[in-house]
Amino acid sequence: MIQVSAIGHATFETPDLGRMLDYYQQVLGLVLVDRRGDTAYLASPLDYHSVVLKQGALARCAQITLQVPQNTDLADAAKLLTANGVSPEIKSDSEPSTAEMISFDGPEDIRVALIRERAVSQKARPSAGIGPRKLGHIAFNVHDVQGGVDFFVKLLGFRVSDWMGDFFAFLRCGPDHHTVNLLHGKKNKMHHIAFEARDWDHIKSACDFLGKQKIPLIWGPGRHGVGHNIFIYHHTPDGQIMELYTELDQMTDEASGAFDPRPWHEDNPQRPKVWQPGPQTSNIWGIPTPQLFRE
Repeated sequence: MIQVSAIGHATFETPDLGRMLDYYQQVLGLVLVDRRGDTAYLASPLDYHSVVLKQGALARCAQITLQVPQNTDLADAAKLLTANGVSPEIKSDSEPSTAEMISFDGPEDIRVALIRERAVSQKARPSAGIGPRKLGHIAFNVHDVQGGVDFFVKLLGFRVSDWMGDFFAFLRCGPDHHTVNLLHGKKNKMHHIAFEARDWDHIKSACDFLGKQKIPLIWGPGRHGVGHNIFIYHHTPDGQIMELYTELDQMTDEASGAFDPRPWHEDNPQRPKVWQPGPQTSNIWGIPTPQLFRE
């Protein structure tokens, strides 16, 4: 089994590179750390880079890059993928400071790349915008949720943190409650991308900033039941759903099988489980899930 240890970055294609560069720098508050022609690399303080933007015909998430431990032999990882019916592509020097990468088609058009863990050599200091701490997780709509879960768990070493019913799975590869989400949808696509804010005050200031920019919230503030994170959501200029969150559940001791205790937990200890779908599961504070999140 390949053991993914952390999220890396998300790669987006966009028909309007200038507009999305402006959004990620001036609104979200990422820092442009490199640019090569029609490809731009942006970082938040705890990421070597968080988002890659490429000029393209359609607005879409083209790839999710995941990190594996430094001692991982990517050639061996490619052989394991091939043995399981996956066709990996090995690339050299395809991104800044990335000597080697393997990329492949995951479940239902989710393009996945693996790179060795990257240290953050220089913290990105935003001069404008919200300024989140790091890229946290990415959610995808798929038709076969269990099939997608099996792929990430059996091949890439993810663990199941929670289910909502049988249609929404939350997967972790480190202490964060979830790094990849898979939920049932009519169309294969990215559902949302999420960045971590420092705390509740940071969420509040983000709401004020978005309001001044006339960017409306589409859901929140609220607190999810699954994962227990405080959240707000808005649309990027390309129409993608962007989440900002804080206070996400952590499992710092995998051997315990329980998430670190928090005053707002329903269970003590709070262990992975199947949550009954309902308003309180989606949002403990009561604002119901918008219809657009179900599309």
